Order: sequence, then structure tokens, then C-alpha cells
Amino acid sequence: MGCVHSSRRGEVYKEDNKKYLNAALSQLNHNDLTCKEKRIVKETWTYMTKDLAENGLQVFLRIFELCPDVKKLFHVEDVRHSELSKNQQIRAHGQRFILAIGAAVHCLNDEETDKDELNKILLVLGQQHKHFSGFLPEYFEVFYEALMWRWEICMGEKFTKDVSNTWSHVFFYMMEKLKEGHNSPN
Repeated sequence: MGCVHSSRRGEVYKEDNKKYLNAALSQLNHNDLTCKEKRIVKETWTYMTKDLAENGLQVFLRIFELCPDVKKLFHVEDVRHSELSKNQQIRAHGQRFILAIGAAVHCLNDEETDKDELNKILLVLGQQHKHFSGFLPEYFEVFYEALMWRWEICMGEKFTKDVSNTWSHVFFYMMEKLKEGHNSPN
């Protein structure tokens, strides 16, 4: 696949991030966030909103490190990593990506209509990615890993086990819905 996951380095990386994956997998049968998790997400989201553009950019730079094949989707496969941060398309896409997460955070209420709205948004986003030539559903997993990496950096010591498990749950849920949309017939 060309991703770091498929190399020995990827195996080491994946092993280092097993804590994220295990937390997400443990939530598979518990899609709904608890009240405590919703509170944690809303409280910690403020760390990410301090610089949405930079955080989005850093997530995408990390995605490109983890899976260089993703660069082909943006036609930047021959651009040096150090130059990618100046690319306006990458910067804009990263910011939209983080804003989509913000939309998910704002849907974290107890209203069933909010959950339905979030699911529709994620399914549509997943469907839209079908139209990007070369996009593979496996890339959603790379997004997940890059997000968890960036959140840990931004929150520092505030990225406790509870915070990590909560955001892992949120991102895993989002990625599963995006995959569902991507794999849907429409």
C-alpha cells in the first residue's frame, strides 16, 4: 500500500500506538458517548481551537509521513516535506478537516436528532471521498492515528488516559461512519 503501516517501521509505530487502537476497539459495542465522555470532549476541544489551521496542517503532515501515498491525492507526491506546510491546498484541507471534527463536537448533545445529523454528515463525507481517485478506505485509519498523535501533542500532560480513551472513541466512531459512507452504494 505504500503506507508506513506496511513496513517494519510501521509495525513499530503501530505497536507504539496500540493504546489508542485498543481503547477504540473496546468501544466498538458502545457507540454512544457517556455523559462523562461528552464533557471531556467539550472541555478539551478548546486546546484544538487555539489554532485550527496549524493543527489541521500538522495532522496532514503527519498523515503524509505515515502514508506517503496519500500525497498523490493532492498531487504533491514530489514536494519535499519541508515545503508542504506552504501549500495552500493542504493548509485549507487540513483546516476543513479540523472544522469537521468541530462540527462533530457541537453535535454531542443528548438529542437523538443531533446524533442523526452527525451520522448524516459523516456518511456524506465518506461518500465524497469515493470521488477522489486513488482514495482507499484504509486511509481513514491513518487519519485516526494522525489525529491521536496531534491531540497528544497539543494537550501535553492534559492528555490523560481518560482523555485519550475518550478522543479515541470519538475518532474511531467518526472513522467507522466515514468508512460506512465510503463503502455505501451511492
